[in-house]
Amino acid sequence: MLNRLILTAVALLISSSLYAGTGYEVTSKIDGETRSYMVIFGGGRLFEQYTAFDPETKKFVYLRWSRTEKSPQPVARIWNHSTGEMIQLFKFPEAENPLPLIPSIKAMKVCPLTGSKDFTVMPRLAID
Repeated sequence: MLNRLILTAVALLISSSLYAGTGYEVTSKIDGETRSYMVIFGGGRLFEQYTAFDPETKKFVYLRWSRTEKSPQPVARIWNHSTGEMIQLFKFPEAENPLPLIPSIKAMKVCPLTGSKDFTVMPRLAID
């Protein structure tokens, strides 16, 4: 019975991870203080989502749309002088100014709340 339950749970995780977004708990320590917060990347079966960080409000913001709709288009582009790449900016409902996307948790190299490069990430939530 336990084997069947484990097998079912693994099958659900594999099948849902193909479509689902993931919520991560990020923990960062700086100056002896520990900060933890949640951030979500990706959408579900019915919707897709972009993630960004708004430095004005110090919050992660999300741009969601139905998978049956066209994806949002950038409202502006800026040139990154360090890499030469063009960075697309999107308008997020909760943010006053357009922001660049954070494409994935792996792309986030610095904790936006603490500025630390030393942080841990744990998947905590599957979105389907």
